[in-house]
Amino acid sequence: MNTLRFYTKRIFVVVCVLFFGILVFIASRSSSLEAQSLSDNIVRKGIQNFPRGYRILPRPGEQLAFQSQPGPVHNDRVRYQDLGVDRQVDQEVVERIQMHLSRSDLVTQTLSECAVNETLEQYWLRINGNKVPKRDSWERFYSDIGTCDLYRNEEQIDELLHDMSTLPIKHVQIMDGGTQVKLIFTFDNDKQAVFKPMRFGRDYETDPNHFYFGDFERHNAEIATFHIDKILGFRRAVPTVGRVVNMTKELRDNAEKKLKKTFFVSPAKNHCFVGKCDYYCDTTHAICGAPDMKEGSVQVFLPDDRSVPRKHNKSPYRRTYSKKTQLAVWQENMDFCRDTVKTNPQYAHGRKLLDLVDLHIMDYLIGNQDRHHYESFSVFKDLASYAIHLDNGRSFGKTEFDDDDILMPLRQCCVIRPSTMLKLMHFYAGSKSISETLHESMSKDPITPVLAYKHYPALERRLSKIMKYILDCLDRQTGGPSKMIMNEYHNPSVANTGIEDEDDKDENAKL
Repeated sequence: MNTLRFYTKRIFVVVCVLFFGILVFIASRSSSLEAQSLSDNIVRKGIQNFPRGYRILPRPGEQLAFQSQPGPVHNDRVRYQDLGVDRQVDQEVVERIQMHLSRSDLVTQTLSECAVNETLEQYWLRINGNKVPKRDSWERFYSDIGTCDLYRNEEQIDELLHDMSTLPIKHVQIMDGGTQVKLIFTFDNDKQAVFKPMRFGRDYETDPNHFYFGDFERHNAEIATFHIDKILGFRRAVPTVGRVVNMTKELRDNAEKKLKKTFFVSPAKNHCFVGKCDYYCDTTHAICGAPDMKEGSVQVFLPDDRSVPRKHNKSPYRRTYSKKTQLAVWQENMDFCRDTVKTNPQYAHGRKLLDLVDLHIMDYLIGNQDRHHYESFSVFKDLASYAIHLDNGRSFGKTEFDDDDILMPLRQCCVIRPSTMLKLMHFYAGSKSISETLHESMSKDPITPVLAYKHYPALERRLSKIMKYILDCLDRQTGGPSKMIMNEYHNPSVANTGIEDEDDKDENAKL
């Protein structure tokens, strides 16, 4: 009996120790969470209400949070002069470039660029005797797609942009094969366009831990790239415009069955959908309205590739897309263009190398690191095709970082079109800067301001760097500027077989 009492006392003591030990652990854990919550509140609200000398130490490995999705922007138009954007013009660079160009007539050279611009309407009439219908702004745009550029009549493009931003939507479906969520709009006139919904506000900066191939796409980047491509005179980016849609009346009520199933109402009472794609198509990354209005970009579909065939070309300056081997050969070998690109039959003759340089100049200005492929028309069988400036959604993600590797085609190949040279000099040293011209062009868009204004100084800074690289190329040319500034590139050591527009799978495999 005494032994039983002894064990009962021991068991009671052990239970008491465990019970109070658990209480102490819970209390300390609660205190730690409270301190962390206090730290988070200080970071969010600022430290002005806390004692002087109070320091918040960053937690090791702290990552950026997935930002809440803002509602559509409805800001008043801002005058560019009120933004105080500084131009970064080095007068010595201007004078030295002008000295190199003093004996060149770039204006006359520009007039002879792409001497034949045959439109699809003219081509089909010549080849088959077929007349192209022009019943709406889509068909008028298609009929005027040319062998030099996508469009030339800007009034016609303005009409198309207006229609895409205002016409009633009668059907919505998921765009198959996309890495991120995109929808296909079918309008009342049975024409179609791609809708990219807004995910972030204008001020969002790319997470520094994201690889370029895993970054989020930004709807406003597509719109801004269309405008910068236009003011640069390329006119090879697909017309894109902003639009605010009703998540319920315009999207859900007109959605195909598999898309409609993904709609739900969030705890914040906002209407959301998930869609279907390779990345970020889950409830955590749902597309949500405010509460049922959603901003996005609308980009016109190019003509059906069964009637207007296109080619998918690998870029010789594509990146590795590997987490381990992050540098491609062209990033480590500055002779890559001379040894590999200029000797490739695709780029050894004609316009293709100059198109590549134009594309990368644009990519550098917009901060696009994700140019692994480009498309070109193959319908014009007897005329050279050009690179279509598609897929720009990962642009305008960083305002303080300039990836000079994007400019490797210019830096290594040292060739440029006279029209591109003239336009860059005009923006660099002329009366109106590139950011002011872009601001004026984008101010016509329904969701203006398209970009956060902090991107304007980045544009000016990047343009200044481009001009310094151009000067470096001019300084290195032994035969004068004509060896760099040209309408077509021809490598005399490579036979001109005329295959630059043939299927390039084998040729690109060598690169």
